[in-house]
Amino acid sequence: MHQGFPMNLLPLLILHGAGVAGALLLRRLRIPAGTLIGALVAVMILNSFQSTATTYPKDLRVFVQIFSGLVIGTRFTRADIKTLKTMVFPVIILVVTLLTTNLLFAFIMYHFTSLSFMTSFFACAPGGVSDLALVATDFGAVMEHVALLQLFRLVSVIIVFPPMIRAMLKIDETVSPAKEKSRAGSSKSVPSHWFLVTIACAFAGGLLLNAAGIPAGAILGSIVGVALLNLASDKATYPRILKMLVQIAAGSYIGSRITIQTLFDIKILLLPAVILTIELFFMAFFTAAILHKICHLDWATSLFSSTPGGIQEMGLISDELGLETPKIVLMHTFRILAVLGVLPLIAGLFGGI
Repeated sequence: MHQGFPMNLLPLLILHGAGVAGALLLRRLRIPAGTLIGALVAVMILNSFQSTATTYPKDLRVFVQIFSGLVIGTRFTRADIKTLKTMVFPVIILVVTLLTTNLLFAFIMYHFTSLSFMTSFFACAPGGVSDLALVATDFGAVMEHVALLQLFRLVSVIIVFPPMIRAMLKIDETVSPAKEKSRAGSSKSVPSHWFLVTIACAFAGGLLLNAAGIPAGAILGSIVGVALLNLASDKATYPRILKMLVQIAAGSYIGSRITIQTLFDIKILLLPAVILTIELFFMAFFTAAILHKICHLDWATSLFSSTPGGIQEMGLISDELGLETPKIVLMHTFRILAVLGVLPLIAGLFGGI
């Protein structure tokens, strides 16, 4: 045993080391969202050679979410807040469309596979991996199947949609005005102590909402805390390298959820996974078309708002691609809250199936 070195820390260092290697490789290849995707894929590969995956500590996950919220929160300005007042109608359309699509594909999955309706219903939901799996158990769904399919959804969204959307919409990271705004915002010429103030606001908000048990409370509280600081002072800031470190940590966490057993179980869930993939594309493009046509949101914002990834992941990726991150984060926040708040009520109505 190494003196003075906690042995349970070694697997985490190896995990994040793999994440760093994968992130640097894909960044060098200029892959869209390459930092996050590279870390995720590298850790997945690492886990495929291990009989037992490294357990990601809950406290460390909260820590990563708070810093993710810090990065995203700096994008909120007074002009953004005025714009968000116009987002009430788009949010309502987003929630109604996603929940309707969820119900439709739950019936399809239930009809064409061996999964129960409740398992299909929660597997098709555009919510959080762990949150939905835990709620699903209360309604008689198979938690393991729900968790695996939700994990498949999240990984698929992160790997497939950013490069696809960037290619479709011809988003040029090097010249995007929003991208330049993001870079400027993260490297403002302000005294260094404002970074410490920004961290304090991020932790105050993140820990408060996390302790209150609010879904995704750590990242939402951090976003709110930093956004309020920025609105009051326009001094919220962070060093550029922090965004890269946060993306590596987020990708490493998601990759750590995938083990050899996960890959074996996916074989059993192959047909449900195919149906879920079809749902992802239908949900994203159908909902985006409605938002673009009726609410006049631009295509990039509509697609990223309609793509059912996590708040943390979609916020970081949209920021990297130079999109309207505040609008996208707002839409995903209400999506998560609606899914966790409304889904159990809908599940109760269909509990007899």
